[in-house]
Amino acid sequence: MDPLPSPAPLASKLRNTLVRYHSIGDSEWRVAKKTKDATVWRKPSEEFSGYLYKAQGVVEDVTNRVVDHIRPGPYRLDWDSLMTSMDIMETFEENCCVMRYTTAGQLWNIIAPREFVDFSYTTNYEDGLLTCG
Repeated sequence: MDPLPSPAPLASKLRNTLVRYHSIGDSEWRVAKKTKDATVWRKPSEEFSGYLYKAQGVVEDVTNRVVDHIRPGPYRLDWDSLMTSMDIMETFEENCCVMRYTTAGQLWNIIAPREFVDFSYTTNYEDGLLTCG
């Protein structure tokens, strides 16, 4: 098996993409869901057939403690009932990794369990964090 290429160029490109998405004007996003604590917006992607989503909420806690429950790691299995297994296959730096996870079947297994491999990246930005997988 060939070694994985250096993640630094990909991480840099991904950070720039996240900042560009974050900078898209509010008028281009449509509200997909809104509660008293959070809002989720979406817009058609120009890069793939599907939507880009962004979510915003305010949680009174230490930022990294909250994000530890979202990004790959042991806390994710505690709250995400659809995720049945998760392995971090390679960690490139503290907030950059490749992970493999399996989801549970849905609707009496009409939708079969699925396995995914994701590149996960989180970066500090202004007063918060940007993260994607």
